[in-house]
Amino acid sequence: MKTMTDWYFLREGFYSFDIKPETEPGLLFGQRERRERDHLRDEIEGSCYARAGYKAAVFGDYGRGKTHLCLNLRFVVQQDDLPVIPIYVKCSAFTAKEPFSTLFGQFIQQMNVADLRRVTTAYLEKVAEGKAVPLRSIIHSEDVAVAIESGLPLPNEDIVRNTMRWLSGEKVELIVLSGKIKDRITDSREFGAVMRGISHMYREVDGKVPLFLLDEAERLENITQNDAFYMWLAAMRELTEIPSMGLMLFIGAKTRNQLPNILLSEEVSRRIGTSNYVDFQNPGREDLRGFLTEMLSTLVKKGPVPDLHKPALSSAALTEEIPAELIEITGGDAERLRCFPFEPDAFEEFVEQLASADLSSKPSEAIDRLNKAAQRAMRKDQRTIDLEIVEAIGQEGF
Repeated sequence: MKTMTDWYFLREGFYSFDIKPETEPGLLFGQRERRERDHLRDEIEGSCYARAGYKAAVFGDYGRGKTHLCLNLRFVVQQDDLPVIPIYVKCSAFTAKEPFSTLFGQFIQQMNVADLRRVTTAYLEKVAEGKAVPLRSIIHSEDVAVAIESGLPLPNEDIVRNTMRWLSGEKVELIVLSGKIKDRITDSREFGAVMRGISHMYREVDGKVPLFLLDEAERLENITQNDAFYMWLAAMRELTEIPSMGLMLFIGAKTRNQLPNILLSEEVSRRIGTSNYVDFQNPGREDLRGFLTEMLSTLVKKGPVPDLHKPALSSAALTEEIPAELIEITGGDAERLRCFPFEPDAFEEFVEQLASADLSSKPSEAIDRLNKAAQRAMRKDQRTIDLEIVEAIGQEGF
């Protein structure tokens, strides 16, 4: 049975030309993509100078690569050891009357429970030593303060887990607290109190701030029922005004006017900051050519992996040897090797098709078409993708 790995001399760990952000978050191809990423990374670092959290709304066309940008950004801030705790959250499919606790619960449940217990314990020790102020004076919610102080430091994992559920807005009876608090939180100020308390403890204990990366945030537009909408609006306002918490929303929208109404409201947009609404535009012809060239030189055994991508690959994938069979297939021609698995004229036609089609000028479409062309060449028992294959796929209106 033929495989793309063998047919196209792919590096160890790759089975097609598809790049999954969940499994290869460190790979981000194209100078334009990295400029956008570096801008956001620098803004995060700049906020860290004041031990504050960066707020932003990053929007772009569907399939533009926002999820990959989001996960690559998490990879980079961890690699660079910035004083943030990046937490990836993917929006659920909300209903019109969805309670805010659905989203907030994802925020809390994605946090590392053991680490949060450590930080809470350390903070309470600082309070006992007079080196930190009690949480009550920071968050102004007795119930939330009691839940954090009484539930999170305990060694009993079931109690800690139930406390986390309560903090996320679920209805839970915290028996350990002897009925001192209500069975659930529902008010926007209480959600704000939870996040204000947690982020304050991290900043005081570790000198870091939680940074929530909210992907597919266009689903906030689903909240249309009047009471639910204003509850979400108030809660988002509470979260975006917490200085020690970072929040970046990645939204599928072609223009700013297509953003969810919650994010266009003045009380939220003012707290995020007008300059922090970032338009992640589709790439042009030269951007696409650079993206594809760089991707192919990284995935295919054409020699050394570009230096900037080496940290994202396993040691087994870093081979610099060009297979003798690949040299034979490309006839020892440097240009044919650069364009492989395409023939040079097919590569240029492929780029032209992508750049001239409104729905195709996106990295995701480029990869989909590349895989389709590669599969067709394999079925025809061809070792390279020629002009005929590219033209045929273009005529099919992929």
